[in-house]
Amino acid sequence: MPITDETCEHSELLNALISRQSLLSTNRLQSIVYAAALACQNKNVLSMIQHLVGDVTINQRQDIHHAVVRMAATNAYYMAMHSIDLKCNTSNAMQLTPLKELDVEDKTSYYYACIAACLVNKGYSCLSNHITLLRSCDESDESINMALRLVASVLAMCQSNFSNEYFLDK
Repeated sequence: MPITDETCEHSELLNALISRQSLLSTNRLQSIVYAAALACQNKNVLSMIQHLVGDVTINQRQDIHHAVVRMAATNAYYMAMHSIDLKCNTSNAMQLTPLKELDVEDKTSYYYACIAACLVNKGYSCLSNHITLLRSCDESDESINMALRLVASVLAMCQSNFSNEYFLDK
């Protein structure tokens, strides 16, 4: 059975989504796809992302890093808290530094990076909150939908990369 490089096919899908969209600025688009690849912890896809959308500034890197790492903690915790019945205060339960103290350069791009990480982490209660925050920044549902489609494309790239490397190439 011939093995095709589906990861490349899925990077073409991401490239097609990127080239057809006009809703998201370059830095917001970069925040979304970088955050998704980082949350997936896939070096190969991260490298493809860098090739497709270019490198990001050090400030963008810090903002994306904050979003991905903070969502790693909050998504797991709040999803657990929504699934069990504990009688305790969950407001800032993780005691994270308030966002205003992190010197986030572009809060809208940060929220887009958060929804990317939330989608990867299946942190749907947090996802809903960050979508509300994006709407409060006057982001349209069409822009948010494009962000979700971009993340889904990155997820497909990651799955294809893993399957090719550990299943098809055996």
